[in-house]
Amino acid sequence: MKTIPAPAAIEPISVPSGTPCLELRDITVRYGRGCDHCRSGEMRAQRCTHCGSVYGCRDVSLDVWPGEVLGIVGESGSGKSTVLAVSNLDIQPTSGSVKLLGDDVSSAEGKQRRRLRALALGIVYQSAQANLLMDVTAGGNVAERMLGAGWRRYDAVRSRALALHTDMELPEDRFDVPVGMFSGGMRQRVQLAKALATSPPVLLLDEPTSGLDVSVQARILDLIRRIHAEFQLAIVVVSHDLAVIRMLADRLLVMRRGLVVEHGLTDQVLEDPQHPYTQLLVSAQL
Repeated sequence: MKTIPAPAAIEPISVPSGTPCLELRDITVRYGRGCDHCRSGEMRAQRCTHCGSVYGCRDVSLDVWPGEVLGIVGESGSGKSTVLAVSNLDIQPTSGSVKLLGDDVSSAEGKQRRRLRALALGIVYQSAQANLLMDVTAGGNVAERMLGAGWRRYDAVRSRALALHTDMELPEDRFDVPVGMFSGGMRQRVQLAKALATSPPVLLLDEPTSGLDVSVQARILDLIRRIHAEFQLAIVVVSHDLAVIRMLADRLLVMRRGLVVEHGLTDQVLEDPQHPYTQLLVSAQL
């Protein structure tokens, strides 16, 4: 096999003891210039009637520790995807701080952001097309992330990609098949393999089972639980499905109109919801 010069692999990032893997503090994301009215904190809607600015989220704080799963629930437009985008360093917050492995990365730009996403963060999207190249093989999609993180030896890249492929319960004979020929459930497995390729300490899941058949959903959820138990990652899972959150999450944030309206241990929040919106969500899925 052709060998591309060193390095063969990149050492995984270590997690400092006593530190959350991911910490957001008072995160606000505003689209628009803003005005005195909406910046005052008195506005309760997501769109300012004075200047037209839209708030993706406001004053959101969270932390997630090694081995912990944090769930975020809410209807479409509640702000949960904005929080995930901030967590993945896809967008910079208007205000507030983002800490990754204890370091403030709120102002990270360009090359540093790409480096952190490659080594410290893995993500699985609801739509595989947002994360995978449909005309590239399963192995090639996983290898693409590794090469972006600095892996350079072809045999090492292929060996790890194949090991992850089979560990995600994908047939070995589909390793060199374009993912455009895969089912929805198989594409999610490829996304998981890609996310784990560089051994990141943080895994972000954006509606990972939405749109899948019930039986396929169950198998993907079982796989995520096994990944959590095996790797002890800090996981953030966003979903509108309370059954998914109940199965996966230790703690829960409930979001509405860009705000966190309730938070706590998952079982406590879902068994005894305090906020009227949380009560509505729970009753709607009984």
